[in-house]
Amino acid sequence: MKKKWMTAGAGLGIGAVLLLASGFSAMANTSGYDAYKTALKNTKAESSITMNVDLTITDNGKKLVTGAADLKVNKDQKAGSVAATIGDSTEKRSINVFRQDGKVIFKSSEEDVYKAKEINAPKWQHKGDHSNLPKAMQQVFGTLLGNIKDLATVENQANGGKHAELHLSGDQVPAVVNVVGTVVVSKIANHEKNEKTPGWMANMSKLTDNIKVEKIDIDAEISTKDILEAQTAKINITGTDESGKKHELTITIHVDYSNINKTVPEHIDLTGKKIEEIKNEGMKRGWRH
Repeated sequence: MKKKWMTAGAGLGIGAVLLLASGFSAMANTSGYDAYKTALKNTKAESSITMNVDLTITDNGKKLVTGAADLKVNKDQKAGSVAATIGDSTEKRSINVFRQDGKVIFKSSEEDVYKAKEINAPKWQHKGDHSNLPKAMQQVFGTLLGNIKDLATVENQANGGKHAELHLSGDQVPAVVNVVGTVVVSKIANHEKNEKTPGWMANMSKLTDNIKVEKIDIDAEISTKDILEAQTAKINITGTDESGKKHELTITIHVDYSNINKTVPEHIDLTGKKIEEIKNEGMKRGWRH
């Protein structure tokens, strides 16, 4: 059975995260970005961390989708785990992912089988900072996002921490972000619906015209030790359906960071489990700097 509902959910999540990442990347050379970049670097340098993610999608104020994920990473153990759910008030589906013993293991709530794949990092990640995109890609993003970096701010908090933010609306939203938002919403709305389609996806309005990212609010809370404590991205997308009715989709993603250097990822015992090995084809050619 095809798991198109997971692809659709991932599309929404990935699209929103891309908007989050691109927004903060555009804050370069500002005090807001400097504070955020330092906190991000310090957070990534820790040996282990837990991230609790909450996702909410509303359509004209009505809650359409909720999702949650607990991510645990331990670099020293070369291990990680993800437990995620997505759905609406009537139906929820889940997926678990484990990185252990040199493999990534997937298990969805719809199947008894565990799918395992050998870890094979893209060639462009074999050297240097594995979290970075190729330099050429970074330059492209920098050019496309333009001068919105000047709109980023940072504020010192009474407890010694910092609050960094980037709030964009109307013409401040870069064209590349609008393109990403339009593609993601169009793809989800045009998703083929059948009797196996989850309720939240079947109820999602099919936006066909005037799709536009109207507003992006990105906020980050930074500790006194210059480590990320929380991040929130709220994205408003408008458009009209086939009948001409206007819709406003609001995607909100909130991330809390905890258990710094104390996180132990979940481990799955595959003894007696049904396992399907997935061949790792990888990329034929890697990025070149």
